[in-house]
Amino acid sequence: MKTFLLEKYETTHPIQLQVAAYLNGNLAIEMITWENGCPEPWSTLTVNLSELCEKDCAFIDTNNNGKEILIWIKKHKLAAPTGRQLPSGFCTYPEYRFQENLLREIDPDGYEAYLQV
Repeated sequence: MKTFLLEKYETTHPIQLQVAAYLNGNLAIEMITWENGCPEPWSTLTVNLSELCEKDCAFIDTNNNGKEILIWIKKHKLAAPTGRQLPSGFCTYPEYRFQENLLREIDPDGYEAYLQV
């Protein structure tokens, strides 16, 4: 199980990523914490907007995770910005392209299920 350390609330949280798909086929990534040795939902890294994304691309939920989540993504080399942004409500969400090989490594079953949608 690959985890990525996230500094938040003056604590280091071990985060595992789970890959899935939204109903429209867009990439969904859940953040699960393993602080007490048991999996517990932390947050959703991505947000599903009205636009369809290319394969392995997703809009990042900076509304609920803050802009510092973009630094975390870069630090762990999870994804790179595509340059596309989409407004929704009072927020503008940046689109990122995730590395296929990394998504396959961190959640092989989830990634295969994502490809089937």
